[in-house]
Amino acid sequence: MTNHWHERFNTEEYMYGKEPNAFVTAIADKLPKGKILCIAEGEGRNAVYLATLGFSVTTWDYAASGLEKTKRLAEENNVVVQTALHDLSEVEWEAEQWDAIVHIFGHLPKDVMDRTMAGVKKALKPGGYYLSEMYTKEQLQYGTGGPPNEAMLVDPKEMLRQFENYFVEHFYVGEVHRKEGILHTGDAHVVQCLFQKREDA
Repeated sequence: MTNHWHERFNTEEYMYGKEPNAFVTAIADKLPKGKILCIAEGEGRNAVYLATLGFSVTTWDYAASGLEKTKRLAEENNVVVQTALHDLSEVEWEAEQWDAIVHIFGHLPKDVMDRTMAGVKKALKPGGYYLSEMYTKEQLQYGTGGPPNEAMLVDPKEMLRQFENYFVEHFYVGEVHRKEGILHTGDAHVVQCLFQKREDA
C-alpha cells in the first residue's frame, strides 16, 4: 500500500518549512527540561527546535522520508533527535515515559485519534504536558492547510473532554496566521492546548 506521507515528504524541499511552529516557540519555556516525544512530527522542524533548547527529543512518524529529513535537519543544527518509524494506529504506548508530548497538526481518523489520546495520557509522566496545535472544523472555510475532511479536523470541546482531569495551562480556539512551508500558509482556525497531567492522575 502506498504511504501518502512518505511520498509527500520524499522531496528535497521541506514541505512545511524548517522553522518551528509559532505556538511551540511561544510555549516551549513552560515545558519541563527532560524527555519529549513529538508525534506525527513529519520532517522534524519542531523536534529539532526543541533539541536546540536542550530537551532530549524523540520523534515518531509514519513516513521514513520524513524521519530522514528530521535527521538531516538535526545535523544542520548540530543537535541529536532520536527517530522511530511508527504507525499511530498500531504503536504500543508504554506508561509514564515522557515529560512532554508535542502534537502539531497531526490529524488522524477519529478512531486513531482516540487511540492516540489514550496513549498520550498513559505515556505522560505525572506532571507531564501535552502540547498541541490542531486545525478545527472551521478550517475548511479557510483552505490554508490541513485535511479537507471534516471528520479529521478537531472539535475543541472534545479535546477538553479527552483531558478533563488535567490542569489546563493554556487553551485557545480561534484565528492565527501561519506561514509554514508551502502547505500551511495564511490565516487559519486552530485549537491550541497545553494540558498538564496531575500528579495524582
